[in-house]
Amino acid sequence: MRKSVQRFQAFLREEDGLILAEGVMMLPLIIWAMVAMFIYWDVFRTVNVTQKAAYSVADLLSRQKDDIPVAFANGLQNVVNFLTPGGHEVAIRITSFECVSPADLVCDSDSGSYRLLFSMSPQGKVPALTQAGIQGWRGSRIPVMNAGESLYVVETEVQFQTQMKSVLAGFLVAVEDRTYGQFVVTRPRHRRLCLVGTTTCT
Repeated sequence: MRKSVQRFQAFLREEDGLILAEGVMMLPLIIWAMVAMFIYWDVFRTVNVTQKAAYSVADLLSRQKDDIPVAFANGLQNVVNFLTPGGHEVAIRITSFECVSPADLVCDSDSGSYRLLFSMSPQGKVPALTQAGIQGWRGSRIPVMNAGESLYVVETEVQFQTQMKSVLAGFLVAVEDRTYGQFVVTRPRHRRLCLVGTTTCT
């Protein structure tokens, strides 16, 4: 009995193979951390680059003095592609509108309405908006506007797909494929932003 106890105590004090055992225990955590850092970095990079591209396009449009040609508008997709190299495909939509509020002099959640000047997606990536489609922005996504004031919105949409398809990516890391977008509201430096060929700006 005494020898059995001594052998058991010696076994408890034995340290051979300790590093290997600890390595086996920590290996799953190390793999998870590496996968998670890669995927999280890819998500934040996609969102950040897309946001910068949206603001760049919005600033470019704000500097236009005359009505923009359709070819110019379609070329903005090439600008976005250049600003988002090696990433996921980004689609954009430009919507210009003005406030119509003869009685209350403002457009907010309770009064006034938006008059659509034009809505288009360069190279037809996403559907254009309609007059009725932009009314839901009042009071929620658009600041209060004075009657006759004009704004335009640059929207971006990117279908994010993780580049590391695995159980770790979808379950343990909790990052799934989804759509990320930006909604940039800008006031033109001149009266309003119009598209050549539309009759709403006349």
